[in-house]
Amino acid sequence: MKRLYQDYEVKKGVSRSREAPKLEITIKYGALESTCEGSADDVLKFIFNFIKDVYPNYELVRNLTLTVDLQRLLRQLKGVISFLPKGRPVILKPTDKLTDSELILVYLVAAYSGNQIGMAEDDNLSMADLLDKTGKPAGTVAGRLSELVGELYVERVGRGKYRVTAYGVKEFTEEILPKLEGTK
Repeated sequence: MKRLYQDYEVKKGVSRSREAPKLEITIKYGALESTCEGSADDVLKFIFNFIKDVYPNYELVRNLTLTVDLQRLLRQLKGVISFLPKGRPVILKPTDKLTDSELILVYLVAAYSGNQIGMAEDDNLSMADLLDKTGKPAGTVAGRLSELVGELYVERVGRGKYRVTAYGVKEFTEEILPKLEGTK
């Protein structure tokens, strides 16, 4: 379960000093255990170094794993997708030049992004949601979803629910986003 920063409580008896708070973390891996205390940057460096030492091929594996750089994605979405106060995504650019598959990906990326920033409860959309948002016939949406699943851009996560994959986000940022921005 994801929790936003404001959901955390301050421990009783702990004063709120003006100095930057310190983060403390203990990592246990098999018989190995190590603790670090410091700034968030120091602790993250410690974690990555620990992983590199314990698992030397980590860098190779990380370079071969397709992941979403959320900060980069959110910067790219500025002026393209926004969220209303209750988390409903709004596409700010005209979508009339997009194919049906591209339009579906836009809404799935919006759902994913909204979920990642805590604006939406789920990172997936149901078939009914996609029908409503795209305004396309059921047969068209079902057919395009089947194709998107086959191309690994989308995955089925439950009965009639779909979410974008990291590969789908890559396709969106490289091929669809330029169309929305009018550069392609």
